[in-house]
Parts: sequence; structure tokens; C-alpha cells
Amino acid sequence: MGDAHVLRYGQKVRLATRSTYAEAASASELAIGYYEKNGRHGILSCVPPLGAKLQPLFTEDEFLVLHPTEQRATGDHVQYGEPLVLVNQHGMVWNNKTGGITGYVGPRPRGVPGEMFVSFTKLPPGVGVAKSSKKDKDKADKLTASTSASVLSASGSASVSMSESLESELGPVCFGDSNVAITVVESNRHSQMFNKRLSNFKKPTSHIAGGYICCDGKGTELRFTIWPAKPKIEQISMLNKLITPYNYGQKIALPLGLLESTAKRTNVTKKAGETCGIQQAEIFFQLSNGAEAVLPGTLLQKKMLAHAKPPAPDGDEPESVFELPLRNGPGVVVVRLIGVAPRKMIGKLAAKNGKQPQVPQVKRGMAIFYRVSDLLRLVPVPIFALLYAVLTHYLWGVLNTMEDGLRREFVVLVLVMLPAFYVAVKVDHPFSALFQPPVFEAEVDDTDYSSISASGTLKLIVTEYRFDTSAQGSSNANGSVSRPGPAQATKSASGSTSGHSVTALEATGSVPMRFILAEKGDEDKALERYNETTEWRREEGVDRLLEEPSPHFKIIKENYPHYYHKRGKNGEPVYYEKPGKINLKALKNAGLTLDDLMHNYLMITEFLWQVIEQDDNRKGISVLDVDGIGISDFAGEAVEYVRKAASVSGKHYPERCAYIFVINVPSWFSMIWNTVKGMVDDVTREKVIIVRGKKKIFEALSERIPVENIPVEYGGTSDGKSPEEDLLFNLMAYVNNDEDATATNPIEEILKKKPIKH
Repeated sequence: MGDAHVLRYGQKVRLATRSTYAEAASASELAIGYYEKNGRHGILSCVPPLGAKLQPLFTEDEFLVLHPTEQRATGDHVQYGEPLVLVNQHGMVWNNKTGGITGYVGPRPRGVPGEMFVSFTKLPPGVGVAKSSKKDKDKADKLTASTSASVLSASGSASVSMSESLESELGPVCFGDSNVAITVVESNRHSQMFNKRLSNFKKPTSHIAGGYICCDGKGTELRFTIWPAKPKIEQISMLNKLITPYNYGQKIALPLGLLESTAKRTNVTKKAGETCGIQQAEIFFQLSNGAEAVLPGTLLQKKMLAHAKPPAPDGDEPESVFELPLRNGPGVVVVRLIGVAPRKMIGKLAAKNGKQPQVPQVKRGMAIFYRVSDLLRLVPVPIFALLYAVLTHYLWGVLNTMEDGLRREFVVLVLVMLPAFYVAVKVDHPFSALFQPPVFEAEVDDTDYSSISASGTLKLIVTEYRFDTSAQGSSNANGSVSRPGPAQATKSASGSTSGHSVTALEATGSVPMRFILAEKGDEDKALERYNETTEWRREEGVDRLLEEPSPHFKIIKENYPHYYHKRGKNGEPVYYEKPGKINLKALKNAGLTLDDLMHNYLMITEFLWQVIEQDDNRKGISVLDVDGIGISDFAGEAVEYVRKAASVSGKHYPERCAYIFVINVPSWFSMIWNTVKGMVDDVTREKVIIVRGKKKIFEALSERIPVENIPVEYGGTSDGKSPEEDLLFNLMAYVNNDEDATATNPIEEILKKKPIKH
């Protein structure tokens, strides 16, 4: 987890939990707070929701984290087990002297009897709680009394009982941590009966739905998730403009000078000062929690291109929404651009986009190759057949008079290669583009710029602060962890919601290295590509694919051989596929479409990278057995599926391929590959290994995969299903509610190990 997620002294937190007394369906999106109760008990701390009538009296707390004796400086990491004092937004702290009722907690001024010092206790997954009994409370009182004298030692570390230290985890407290108990280490009372973990309790006659917070052990222990406070935006600076303070949802007109600077042209070879316009176009956001965000000029320029069009006929202005990661703090800010860019800036962008791109020079040999391919493609099949028959007759006669040697071998090669080459350039297949010269076309902009106002209407809005805890789940008061469903909301400063899992960008503030490597080290392009992948995953619901039913799983498996089978020598997961054995007719008869096949492809791909292999830097091995495939298979829906799957894999799962073995290839496939492999980049070419023959296939596979992991049909000693496939079938039985399904989700514990899905 990134350093920005570590909780520090001087920062503010919200403490989220779920009440024992509230149904899961009515669980609140608010953290704990206080209830302005009338009467001698005054204000008491409680767990939301309070119920329809009393909810207006509830205030959510944000706690400033301090050390009771100031032995920790602002900015130091908060450690589990250290004593803390939590000060709310009104300068109040937790106190256990609440006017005659015993064990309840409420906010009171600092420095009065009953002030409570606490510590965070991180419990491992699976450690539950139970309602305390009188015997347990008496035993705990003795343990607490024996250690209370050393709670605030000179080192500043809290002493904990042996039983607690054995079941808790150590280390720094991080935003997003769940299953956290809060232990009272000092209650500033003569009795130690109030030095317990915070619990949730209410009497049957109580009117509040969620119950109160207690420190004497009655009720059920609470389990918390550590949320950051909702920061305000203190200021936004751009060019020579400063907005302070700023309220979420407020529209900001972007200065014309800022927009013009994004439209400045830069040369291909960057020199000092050439990109100053783009740098000046950066927009800085300063938040109240000390974090900041930057909207780079390059990203702003890209986003503005979508606003170089007039409003739609229905009056809706173009808009774009994207996230900016925070520096020195957890979470992201969500930014929205609306309106149309000014005419002056659009003209510059249009001129820039309309410029003819430089066409790279094609080598003379490749130019001849493309020319021959074009001419051969124009020859009708009957004409080619006639010409080939004449040529064969002539060359056959020449062969009879020719001695063995290089010339004879060349003639034979021409007789074999010519029809294969003709078929390769004539038939539409996935490699067709390799026989055609690259096409470079200028983008045509047909926008009527005269209809756009000179000043434009482009505005920027920061809609919300977002910290996504959905991957960690929310902790219940009874100690269990509830995983969010598809519709569970994300907590935000504006109160809006967005159901998606936490991303690597949100968790660490950086783009995964895979995307940077895929863009040859260009971090701006990597960020752009990563944001596109994030948006694609949300639109397609990719994060939920392993939770939702896949009703066509079995019929696809029966008619489309593909499976995971153990690991390579370097730990790579290995995937086998037999595209030549796919039964498209049976799939069509079952009512399946191309979309169903793509859904299955995405599901098994997510299963690979979320369950089988959770290391984000690991790559996989693919073995494509093309036995039975013919030239006629390179057309129609089969090739469309291959193209779509390859496009999705290359675009949204970069740097995931270690090797691709293409085995049992027909002879014509090898000739085509030998002809075109020189046009494929070195990195891709080194990953592709094409082999024929049972012996050579085994030799090639055994170089990368242990023999005991290679299936028997390819010469190895592994027979039967693999553990990976068994787990996949168990998961599908569970999500599809099959009769033989397990009672619990078979991958639930595995997914807890990887809260970040991409």
C-alpha cells in the first residue's frame, strides 16, 4: 500500500462501522458520530442510522488524531497499539462520564475526568467477536488492571494484554484498513471497568435504530474501517487565476490564456522551453488535508478536444469526467469539463489536427512486396488457376531437364509458394493487414466553427472527493466482513455514489508499471491509457464478472476447448486453447452470440488475474493448438471473435504475455508466418513460438513448462483436470446456483488478498 495511505498524527479520520441492530439493507453510508439527546445524559456517541425521525439529530464525527502526551510529532506514522486521543471537529473527545448511565460514551471537553485514550487494534481476517458475559468481563478487568499503570510509558507505546497481542497485527495504520477494533487504554477513572474495546449496545426501549457506543464491554464489539476525512478544496490555481475557497460543484470558467497555451504547437524534437505552453496549462488543486492534485496540460489538451464541437441539437453540451489522483494523501478528486471550447482555441487545435502526419519511409524491398501483393490481389481466381496451370506445365518440363541443385530447388519452391501466397493475400483473415501497406490518413474535421461563440462556454467542475473502500468491504459490529455488491456505493465528499472497486491509482497514487512499460516509458500516455481502462472496466462491469451468473459457461466449455493447466518454470500460469475445435454451429443452435463468447472470455481473463495469479507484474503463457483449422475458418464470426478478444487483451491487459506457443499448425500457416514475421516488431516476434510435430511440440513446451505440468496429449505426464479448472468450475456452480454448488463462495478468501483489481 502506498505511503499516502498511511495514517499520520495530525490527520483526520472517520470511523465507519455497521450497527448490530440495523439490517444490512439499511446500513448507513455515514461513519459514527453523536446524537444530540435531550435530558441529563446530554450528547451521546452512536452508530448510524438513527431512524427516520431522529436522523436529523445525528452529526458524523471527523477525528483529529493526536498523541495523549505529545510524544509523537505531526506527520509521524500512527502505529497499531499506540495510545491516541481522538478530537472531533468541535474540539471534543470521548468521555465515559455521561450523566448517571454507566459505560456509555459521549463527546466532552478535554481535560475532565472520564476522558478516554484509545488505540487501534488490527485483527486478522476471521477473528470474530461474541457478546461478552459477566465471567469474561471480570477476567478482562483483572488483566486490564494489571497493565494499566504502563499504558502511557515513556516510549509512548501502549501495553496490551497477552491475549490481545497474540490475536492482533502490528504495523502502521492505513486508510482503508478494516476489521479494526478500538481499545480503551486509559479511561481516567478509578475503576478499570471502562477499559474495554468499544461496543455497540441499546436497550429494547431505545428509540435510535443503530444503538449507542459503550466502553464497558456490554453489547457487541465494534469493528471499524478507517476512512479519511472529507477534505475541502482550499484553492485552485491556474495560470494567473486563483480560486479560494472552492465549493464542490462550483463552476469555474477557464481563462482564455490557459486554453490558448494548450493549443500551442510543439516540435517533434523537444527543446528547452518548447513545452512551456503545456506546462503553464497545468491546474493545481490544494486540499484541506494537505494533499494536492494536478491536472497536467497534456491531459487537459486531450480532454478539450472532445469539447471542440458545438452543442448537440437537443441542447446538451459536451462533457467529460475523469479522476485525478492525490499527492500526499489518499483518494482522488473527480473533475468534470462541460461546455464548448472558444473558437480561437478550436481553430488552433483544428489546424493542428488537420496537419498531414509524416509518413514514414517504407523500405524498397517492402514497397516491392506490397506492390506485388496488390497486383496479385486483383487477379481473379479463374485467371490465376489458368496461369498457374500453364506455369506448372512449363516448369515441370524444365525440371525434367534440370540437374539437382539450387536452381531446381528454387523452381520447386516457386511451385509451392505461389499458390500459398496467392491464397494468403486473397482471403480475408487476421493477418491480411500484413500484406497491405500502412495507411496514413489525415483526420477530417467537418465541424462548423462559425456556430461556436468566440468566448466559448468551457467550464471546469470538481464534483467530489472519492475514497473507494469497496474492495476492503465494510466491517460489521459482529466482526464479519460484508463484501459490497454491484450497487454498493462509494463514499464521496458530495454525497454522491459510484460503485466500483479501488484502483491502483487510487490506492498508491501511481499508474501500474505494466502500462508504463507498454507505452515505452511515457508516463503521460500510460496515465491516459490506464484511465481509459478504468472507464472501460466500469462501463462493462468487469469488476463484477466473477460475482455474477454465467449461464452459458457449461455449453461454451463443451463446444469450445479452452482451459488453465498449472504453471510454467518461472511460475507463469498456462492457458491452453483449441480454436480449430470450436463448434460454432452448436453454440449458435444454443442461442449464443458473439457477445456471450466475449463475456466468457472476459470472465476467464479476470479469473486468471484476480484468482489464479494475483501478482500484477506476472505474465502468462498461452498455448494455441490450431489443429483442424483451415483457411475457410479465417472468415465470419470466428475471426471477429478472435479480433475482439485480441483487441481487448492488448488494450486493457498490457504486458501480460510471456510466450505464445502456436502448435499443430498446418503447412500453409508456417509459410505465411515465415513470410511476414520480418514485419512484426522484435518484442512480439520473440514471444511467438510456432512448432509442428509431436516431438518438437513437447521439446518446445518443456523448455518453458515442467514436464509434470504438461498435459499428456502434448507429451507431458499431467493428466486429469488442473486445480485451476476445478476452482473455476466450483465458482461457476456457486454463482449460477447449481445444485452441487458449495455453500460459500470458493474464492472469497482469495479475493481478500487482492483488494486492487487493476
